[in-house]
Amino acid sequence: MQAQILATKKFDVFLAHSKLDKLHVEFINQELKRRGIKPWLDKEQIPPGRWFQDVIQQAILSSKTAAIFVGAKGLGKFEIIELRSLISRCLEHDIPVIPVLLPGVDNLPEDLLFLKELNWVRFSQGIDEVEALDNLEWGITGKHPRR
Repeated sequence: MQAQILATKKFDVFLAHSKLDKLHVEFINQELKRRGIKPWLDKEQIPPGRWFQDVIQQAILSSKTAAIFVGAKGLGKFEIIELRSLISRCLEHDIPVIPVLLPGVDNLPEDLLFLKELNWVRFSQGIDEVEALDNLEWGITGKHPRR
């Protein structure tokens, strides 16, 4: 029943991240909401007592785009699994997958070959960088925001 309810709900973006980057991603999540975007964030969407893997699988299917956050420590173990599913969705259903480089990350790691083919968003000055948030919004909505 829970999976059926979730499958009917559409999210604008699935936020895939390592637990080490949770604070940064939570801030970005709030900024996206402030801009009228509906993000999917595990902390807000997985109720207690649910198998998080099942809920995440449904969320990936229910999201129009995905953002893969790359922090200074790289991807988390579950984020790597999510990335595999998201790349498949990108290829099969033309779902945009947006690599997001968090502060302190200048380039994508060499082992993320699939992500290197995509245009990415980079937070170079800080997590509240307006230009990076604008670019992320653009990647999610397909419309460049006006300042």
